[in-house]
Amino acid sequence: MTEDALTLKGCVEAIVEYKDRPTEVILFPNTILRLGRQALAQCLTNQIGGAFDFFISRMLFGDGGTNGGTIKFVSTERNGLFGVTRANKPVMASTDQTAPTQAIFTSVLTFQEANGFTLNEMALQMNTGDLYSMATFPDLSKTAQMQITWNWRLSFV
Repeated sequence: MTEDALTLKGCVEAIVEYKDRPTEVILFPNTILRLGRQALAQCLTNQIGGAFDFFISRMLFGDGGTNGGTIKFVSTERNGLFGVTRANKPVMASTDQTAPTQAIFTSVLTFQEANGFTLNEMALQMNTGDLYSMATFPDLSKTAQMQITWNWRLSFV
């Protein structure tokens, strides 16, 4: 019943800037994980303990989100990427001024980072080390010819 009253939705936008061709925008959904939902409940009920670590601090990128080109399903019970973490970046967090119930987490993989890897999964990591949310997506071969700005939006509706 509580899940029906508050729906958590998310969408990841990848803005791929190429050195030698037009910018490309890729959109895909995410899964809010069980530990992420629990963190929200603990915050709202002031059951956070001594240190407040229930905030998203990192964006992880991995290579295990597909199997033979098929995107893997993300269960809400997961608390780790399927494959190897190829990049671990801090996030810039903000709220959308026109939609104040929407949080935006942004991170950039520069032209120099994660080159030579096929990225196909990512996660938002809380300061506790637990994953809040996770997404899998079609294979994206990262090269030095591209820089990717990731905007991960979480809406509380």
